[in-house]
Amino acid sequence: MKRAASMTACLLLLLALCACGSYEAKVAGIWQGDGSLDAGIAGEIDGPRPFDGAEQWEFDGEERAVATVGGRKIEFHYYASDSTLTLNDGGEVSWGIRYEVKGDTLNIGNATYTKVK
Repeated sequence: MKRAASMTACLLLLLALCACGSYEAKVAGIWQGDGSLDAGIAGEIDGPRPFDGAEQWEFDGEERAVATVGGRKIEFHYYASDSTLTLNDGGEVSWGIRYEVKGDTLNIGNATYTKVK
Protein backbone atom coordinates (compact mmCIF):
# COMPACT_ATOMS: atom_id res chain seq x y z
CA MET A 1 0.00 0.00 0.00
CA LYS A 2 2.86 2.38 0.82
CA ARG A 3 4.38 1.71 -2.57
CA ALA A 4 1.13 2.63 -4.35
CA ALA A 5 0.89 5.85 -2.33
CA SER A 6 4.51 6.72 -3.19
CA MET A 7 3.92 6.04 -6.88
CA THR A 8 0.76 8.16 -6.85
CA ALA A 9 2.59 11.04 -5.14
CA CYS A 10 5.44 10.85 -7.69
CA LEU A 11 3.01 10.83 -10.61
CA LEU A 12 1.12 13.82 -9.21
CA LEU A 13 4.38 15.74 -8.74
CA LEU A 14 5.46 14.91 -12.29
CA LEU A 15 2.09 16.00 -13.65
CA ALA A 16 2.30 19.29 -11.73
CA LEU A 17 5.79 19.98 -13.09
CA CYS A 18 4.69 19.24 -16.65
CA ALA A 19 1.70 21.55 -16.28
CA CYS A 20 3.97 24.47 -15.37
CA GLY A 21 5.52 24.44 -18.83
CA SER A 22 9.01 25.36 -19.86
CA TYR A 23 10.35 28.79 -20.62
CA GLU A 24 10.91 27.57 -24.19
CA ALA A 25 7.20 26.79 -24.51
CA LYS A 26 6.27 30.28 -23.27
CA VAL A 27 7.87 31.88 -26.35
CA ALA A 28 6.43 29.29 -28.76
CA GLY A 29 4.67 30.72 -31.80
CA ILE A 30 5.20 33.22 -34.59
CA TRP A 31 6.00 36.77 -33.54
CA GLN A 32 5.93 39.74 -35.93
CA GLY A 33 7.79 43.04 -35.41
CA ASP A 34 9.03 46.00 -37.40
CA GLY A 35 12.65 44.91 -37.81
CA SER A 36 13.95 47.27 -35.15
CA LEU A 37 15.69 44.60 -33.07
CA ASP A 38 19.00 45.86 -31.78
CA ALA A 39 20.36 43.23 -29.44
CA GLY A 40 22.07 45.87 -27.35
CA ILE A 41 25.09 43.62 -26.98
CA ALA A 42 28.19 45.82 -26.83
CA GLY A 43 31.01 45.45 -29.31
CA GLU A 44 31.67 43.33 -32.35
CA ILE A 45 34.02 40.89 -30.62
CA ASP A 46 32.32 37.84 -32.15
CA GLY A 47 31.09 39.60 -35.26
CA PRO A 48 27.68 41.09 -35.93
CA ARG A 49 24.61 39.44 -34.45
CA PRO A 50 22.80 37.67 -37.32
CA PHE A 51 19.41 38.26 -35.66
CA ASP A 52 19.71 42.07 -35.38
CA GLY A 53 16.98 43.62 -37.52
CA ALA A 54 14.71 40.56 -37.28
CA GLU A 55 11.18 41.27 -38.56
CA GLN A 56 9.80 37.91 -37.41
CA TRP A 57 10.62 35.10 -35.00
CA GLU A 58 9.23 31.60 -35.04
CA PHE A 59 9.87 29.49 -31.93
CA ASP A 60 8.87 25.81 -31.92
CA GLY A 61 8.54 25.64 -28.12
CA GLU A 62 11.42 23.21 -27.69
CA GLU A 63 14.79 24.31 -29.11
CA ARG A 64 14.43 25.57 -32.68
CA ALA A 65 13.94 29.20 -33.65
CA VAL A 66 13.87 30.87 -37.06
CA ALA A 67 14.47 34.60 -37.44
CA THR A 68 13.51 36.44 -40.62
CA VAL A 69 16.01 39.22 -41.27
CA GLY A 70 15.76 41.20 -44.49
CA GLY A 71 13.60 38.49 -46.03
CA ARG A 72 16.21 35.82 -45.21
CA LYS A 73 15.42 33.01 -42.74
CA ILE A 74 18.14 32.18 -40.21
CA GLU A 75 17.83 29.09 -38.02
CA PHE A 76 18.93 29.01 -34.38
CA HIS A 77 18.89 26.67 -31.43
CA TYR A 78 17.51 28.43 -28.39
CA TYR A 79 17.28 28.05 -24.65
CA ALA A 80 15.16 30.32 -22.47
CA SER A 81 15.44 31.07 -18.77
CA ASP A 82 13.27 33.45 -16.76
CA SER A 83 14.70 36.57 -18.47
CA THR A 84 17.42 35.51 -20.91
CA LEU A 85 17.05 34.00 -24.34
CA THR A 86 20.22 32.22 -25.45
CA LEU A 87 20.63 31.77 -29.21
CA ASN A 88 23.17 29.66 -31.07
CA ASP A 89 23.45 29.38 -34.85
CA GLY A 90 25.14 25.99 -34.69
CA GLY A 91 28.65 27.33 -34.20
CA GLU A 92 30.77 27.92 -31.13
CA VAL A 93 29.27 31.34 -30.37
CA SER A 94 26.08 31.82 -28.38
CA TRP A 95 24.31 35.09 -27.67
CA GLY A 96 22.32 35.83 -24.54
CA ILE A 97 19.67 38.51 -24.88
CA ARG A 98 17.05 39.87 -22.49
CA TYR A 99 13.44 38.92 -23.27
CA GLU A 100 10.01 39.17 -21.70
CA VAL A 101 6.63 37.70 -22.62
CA LYS A 102 3.45 39.51 -21.59
CA GLY A 103 0.34 37.99 -23.15
CA ASP A 104 0.64 38.43 -26.94
CA THR A 105 3.69 40.69 -26.68
CA LEU A 106 7.29 39.50 -26.79
CA ASN A 107 10.09 41.95 -26.03
CA ILE A 108 13.52 40.87 -27.23
CA GLY A 109 16.31 43.32 -26.57
CA ASN A 110 14.96 46.71 -27.58
CA ALA A 111 12.27 45.40 -29.96
CA THR A 112 8.63 44.48 -29.46
CA TYR A 113 6.92 41.63 -31.31
CA THR A 114 3.25 40.70 -31.49
CA LYS A 115 2.09 37.09 -31.60
CA VAL A 116 0.45 36.28 -34.94
CA LYS A 117 0.10 32.52 -34.50
